[in-house]
Amino acid sequence: MIYSKGEVDRAGRLYADQLRASEGGSSQVPSPEELEAAGKVIEWWRYEHAEPLSRVASNLRHYVAVEGRPWVTQRLKKFPTIVDKLIREPKMKLSRMADIGGVRALLPDQDAAYQVASRLRRNWTIVRFRDYVEEPKADGYQALHLISRHRGRLIEIQLRTPLQDQWANMAEILSRLGAPDLKYGGGPTHVRELLAVLSEIHTLKEQDLPIPDPLHERHWDLVGQVDTFVDEASDES
Repeated sequence: MIYSKGEVDRAGRLYADQLRASEGGSSQVPSPEELEAAGKVIEWWRYEHAEPLSRVASNLRHYVAVEGRPWVTQRLKKFPTIVDKLIREPKMKLSRMADIGGVRALLPDQDAAYQVASRLRRNWTIVRFRDYVEEPKADGYQALHLISRHRGRLIEIQLRTPLQDQWANMAEILSRLGAPDLKYGGGPTHVRELLAVLSEIHTLKEQDLPIPDPLHERHWDLVGQVDTFVDEASDES
């Protein structure tokens, strides 16, 4: 069975609206048959990205090989994660979700990441490029993001340095340990500040610049606060 993008969008919206309505206690929800049908369409669309994802990952390994032996990984977004994103972003159409398939390459330094991004933009069908190094996200996240269109499907490519990847992994761990809203701009203030300070320190390190003593001191002060927060969150769980 092949579905149109219109059918994909309607299925995504129906499923997300149903979860939102059930959480709000609404009695106006689709029938079980409608939900099952919508779920099948979403899963079909998800798996439509599997082959393009593998192709992009394989080709990316070729492109980054000149930078040594960078680490390249890939992941297909899980069904619940797709629906959660549709709930968080009500205006998003499922057919336009650009990160159902994602590839990540770990480059030795920022210059290498920019060189790979430049080659990809010259030779691939790149429909979007975002430089979160030049303009980091509010929480301190840094990386280069490119959206490639391959065989009609959008695949996200992330290019990171080791320090940027270390930062992202720490944010993921903190999110799991007690700050689940961290990825979406929420979470405790001291946790968000620690990530912002750590991002600033990493930027200075990658530019071979000295780290001011007050920044070092603030970093370790926040580490202590966050350690206490994590311990308390673990005790409550």
